[in-house]
Amino acid sequence: MNDYSVPDADAAEVAFRRGARILVTRLRYLGDALLSLPLVAALRRALPECELHYMAEPGPIELLREQPEIDVRWRVDRGAWPALRLVSQLRAQRFAAVIDLFCNPRSALLVRATGARIRIGEDRRLRRHSYTLARRLVPGRSAIDQHLDALRGLSLPVPPPERPVLRLSEAEIDSGERRWQHLGAGPRLVVHLAATQPAKEWPTALAVELVHDLARRGFAVALSSAPHRPATSAEVAEAAGKAAVLLPVLPLRELLGVVQAAAGVVAVDGAIAHAAVALGRPTVALFGPTDPRVWFPYSPFGPYRVLHAGVDCGDCDRRQCPERRCMRAIAPDTVRATLLEILSGEAS
Repeated sequence: MNDYSVPDADAAEVAFRRGARILVTRLRYLGDALLSLPLVAALRRALPECELHYMAEPGPIELLREQPEIDVRWRVDRGAWPALRLVSQLRAQRFAAVIDLFCNPRSALLVRATGARIRIGEDRRLRRHSYTLARRLVPGRSAIDQHLDALRGLSLPVPPPERPVLRLSEAEIDSGERRWQHLGAGPRLVVHLAATQPAKEWPTALAVELVHDLARRGFAVALSSAPHRPATSAEVAEAAGKAAVLLPVLPLRELLGVVQAAAGVVAVDGAIAHAAVALGRPTVALFGPTDPRVWFPYSPFGPYRVLHAGVDCGDCDRRQCPERRCMRAIAPDTVRATLLEILSGEAS
């Protein structure tokens, strides 16, 4: 259990009033926004008559635009003037409660500016003074559990953790299906290898070995590309030849349509791995320097598996590690065997 006290009954009662506004904010990172969805869903179930708002930077707001649980979305743009204008708009909403899941200096200031009677955040340096409830998070606990625990700050029961569920429009689903019709026959696999940090990426030679193995087994393999690191997948595609098709850099939700239409996904730690799970696609996630107990807690919910060699990264630069020992320790044969297992239904 996280270490913080719940509000008094009078303060919590404000959040339950019909039409009261509740704001959840996770400013940055697509995968982390997806990890917040179980909390959003729990709030919707517990407070069906409240108005649920979500605040984030443009990427997460775009990612969550079809979520039916969210009534109002607030986009946080960079710059002094947009921030000042947003502060005024947030203040006018008279939020009953705000839950900050990011707790960096900018989000803490925005949350403080709302003036909400209940402001739930984390006990981090001076930022803790922005919150009426500053939590001390439990190390090694899953992000989903940490987020759900914030419900105690509203005197709400904490439900069991659940899988995030991401919604796409019918047009996005149809678009993904149409694109696959031109990518070859056989069971459809998306392989996504780019990450925000190069240290999270799987070495090219290992990825090529896996792609050739899957192609020999009759799979149609599509290599998806990330806007910020398109060369990562391009290198694999060049070395793999006809064993895989390289997708162009697609708009985020168009790529999610392709993922939705796939039979399975292999991805490194990042947004696509989380999105594949949230779309219900059998997924093998390759983790190196990050803790899968925290950032990939999905195995209890279905055919979602993480491969993590457990190599000690204590002496590595986790952003620019040239050796990537932890990622090199993940063998292509292990990835292939895990993928075939979950696709066959042997894992549940």
